[in-house]
Parts: sequence; structure tokens; C-alpha cells
Amino acid sequence: MLKLSKKVEYALMALLHMDGRRAADLATAREVAASCGAPLELLGKVLQALARGGLIESVQGAHGGYRLARSADRITLGEVIEAVDGPVHIAACQDDPSRCGQYPTCSIRRPVVRVQRELQDYMYGLSLASFRRDQVAEPAAPTQ
Repeated sequence: MLKLSKKVEYALMALLHMDGRRAADLATAREVAASCGAPLELLGKVLQALARGGLIESVQGAHGGYRLARSADRITLGEVIEAVDGPVHIAACQDDPSRCGQYPTCSIRRPVVRVQRELQDYMYGLSLASFRRDQVAEPAAPTQ
């Protein structure tokens, strides 16, 4: 099943928390963890990954914290996923063809490559700004 990892979910919540602040204001890891209900240690690792990925800036010191490195409309879902979990590949052959025993005779390789490309285009075209709460409709409750 294709789904976002908990780390990516926390990353998105953390980024949206920072987006809700003035650009000069810093958010502490403790504050962000509390706002998204994330364990502080795990969120710290997520914030480090986002900083390494160039999506947030880390300011050291007694009054340090984190802020977005650029505006939310210039940060994409694809960038967040890649910074936290690495590149998205929907099939093992996308990452390393030698990991697939059927690669030489695979009859679905081209369609999978096309789906991979379309998924990446979508994820790298979807901005963090589109995740703002007031722009996202709540999903309907499942019927039984």
C-alpha cells in the first residue's frame, strides 16, 4: 500500500506550524512537537532531516529554533517526502533493477515507469500551501 510515513506526516504538520508564524519568528522543537502530538525525539530527527533537505532553517542558541527556508507555496510534498524518507519508488526496480528477478522479462515495467513519473509530477507539483487547513475538505466518514 502506498501511504505517507508517520515521519512525513509529522514533517508536514511541523512545516504548517512554522508557516503559521511570522517569517522572523522561530518555532522550538518542543513547541512543534506539542502542536502536532509528536514524540519530541522523533520530531527532532524529522526537523534535522528537513534542515538537511533545505526546507527549514535551524537557528542555534538560547533563543534558537526553526523557520521555513522559503515560502510554503515554494515547498512541495515531493521535497518533504524525499527529505524525510528518501526518493519515492513504487516498485523495487525503480530504485535498483538488480533487486527484481523479473526485470528482463517484466511486462509491466513501462506502465509502472509511467505511473512513477505521474506520481512524482503530482507530488512535486503539490505545494505545502495547498495543505493549509482552511483549503482542505474533511474526508467523508466511511459507511458500513
